[in-house]
Amino acid sequence: RRLRTTAGMLTSALASLGDQTPPRWVLPGVLLFAVLIRVLVSTHPHSGQGKPPMFGDYEAQRHWMELTLNTPLSQWYVHTKVNDLQYWGLDYPPLTAFQSWICGLWMRAVEPGSVALTTSRGWETPVSKLAMRATVIASDLAFTLPATLAFVRAFYGEERGANANRMTWATALILLAPAPILVDHGHFQYNNWSLGLTAYAVAAIVRGRNVLGSVLFTAALCHKQMSLYHAPAFFAHLLGVCLSKGGGDRRKALVEVAKLGAAVIVTVAVHLAPFYLADGAGVAGVVSVLTRLAPFKRGLFEDYVANFWCATSPIVKWRRLLSIPNAAKLSAFATAGAMAPAMYAQIRAPSPEGFLWCMACVSMSFFLFSFQVHEKSVLLPALPVSMLCLRATGLATFFMPVLVCVSMWPLLRKDGLGVAYVGCVVLFVALFGDGTAPERSKPPPPASPKRRWLPGWIPSPGKRRTLGGGGGNDGSDAKDGNAANGGLLGGVLSDVISLLGPTEQRAWVVAGRALAAVAVACHAWEALGPTPPPSLPHLHALAFIEVGFFGFLGVYAYCYVRLWACARDVGAGKLKAN
Repeated sequence: RRLRTTAGMLTSALASLGDQTPPRWVLPGVLLFAVLIRVLVSTHPHSGQGKPPMFGDYEAQRHWMELTLNTPLSQWYVHTKVNDLQYWGLDYPPLTAFQSWICGLWMRAVEPGSVALTTSRGWETPVSKLAMRATVIASDLAFTLPATLAFVRAFYGEERGANANRMTWATALILLAPAPILVDHGHFQYNNWSLGLTAYAVAAIVRGRNVLGSVLFTAALCHKQMSLYHAPAFFAHLLGVCLSKGGGDRRKALVEVAKLGAAVIVTVAVHLAPFYLADGAGVAGVVSVLTRLAPFKRGLFEDYVANFWCATSPIVKWRRLLSIPNAAKLSAFATAGAMAPAMYAQIRAPSPEGFLWCMACVSMSFFLFSFQVHEKSVLLPALPVSMLCLRATGLATFFMPVLVCVSMWPLLRKDGLGVAYVGCVVLFVALFGDGTAPERSKPPPPASPKRRWLPGWIPSPGKRRTLGGGGGNDGSDAKDGNAANGGLLGGVLSDVISLLGPTEQRAWVVAGRALAAVAVACHAWEALGPTPPPSLPHLHALAFIEVGFFGFLGVYAYCYVRLWACARDVGAGKLKAN
């Protein structure tokens, strides 16, 4: 009851203010409420709880703390008598190992037995679980919360009609997205490090600090290799920015690229240098790290994930038809083809908003078509979509957050997180599910040419219209130069955007209701229906996978439409380019 009361107070405060400045307590209240939700979810079971011999991701994280505390650094990624790589051997980049060492120091101070070498496997005492959960919440306080604030200030603080109410609402939506909370604080992982560093990097790049942004994103890659899902978008956007800064001068453009390349190389070198220097390991020490990062032995996909390969496997037996090398080649080709148009759009016409849409398109391409995808990998495309919550309100306030959770239901059910799943999703929908955002402030007087601002919603040809709901109407007329600049594709996109403009919010409401109905039907069938036949033991899980897959296909297509519309508007001079 108190939780519902607090949520109601925050919602009322944000919804009723219009373009007024919210009271001072609202933003701190949002941050405290976000932490409270994380604490409540952490009281639920974790992955592999009480399930020997391998337990689950919770045990993997604990084991890495044990390993990094009690063995020489040169042996962290090497098979030894006390480091059996078959039992949760380290298979993430160096920053994850250093994170495990830092958290391990805390665990040893709280309960030494929880990280004792070889004798602590499966350690699940109440004190140790509380201490482990505290490390994830501390990671959110260090990364997720401040990174979200930095991004919202950088991206939405410069839009025309920006106000504190809209920025606070966006902060609340990003921080209360249910999927990251369920995975990190329920299932148990530290995605908040890599996702937080990525958000920091986006904030830096939006502000024009490209070298700092490159360093921060490279650090995210050095924490989890899954951050590679966003790497092509960073590459394409920064390359487009360098080319535009060059202004046709190849030497100047090359200098800009060299600066960013040097920043990336130095950051990677800093992370790998300890393994090169440890016990004189040299290149072999670096190779031992790198060879653990490619999971080719695991096959095309694992468990039940809502991507193309798993969703179509009942019809096409990919694992029987393709050897692992051939499956890796085919998935690489499909992923490259799916993301290439998005990269081209940002190289040709880079913009801050286009950068985020490119991140969504590229990461969704990886999730749908790449090799060895996990259910939790969907957090990567979910991040840029939530960051675009004031650009695509209908998508970010209901459809995508709910779809992500529905697609992960087989994993969450296995972990015993059903109550947390229902609670987080229902709370999020109750707070944001109506698909409306606070209105913009009244347009200020015409700005001088030197003033920098992000003009907001993508305009349709002719009159500029609000897309995504809740954004206000600019009401200005502008000729669309798309037909001349974009040819046939540009004309098709103009027609699509024209249709989306006045009906998009209604379409997302209908899509959200349809998704909710299908999800409820799947849950009811699983709970009340007959037991699947022995030949199809995972039939219920497959139903959720298919729902997720087709939903993600629709989101993928929509993100491409919005991305190309951004590129069109940059070419027509209606959207700020970097």
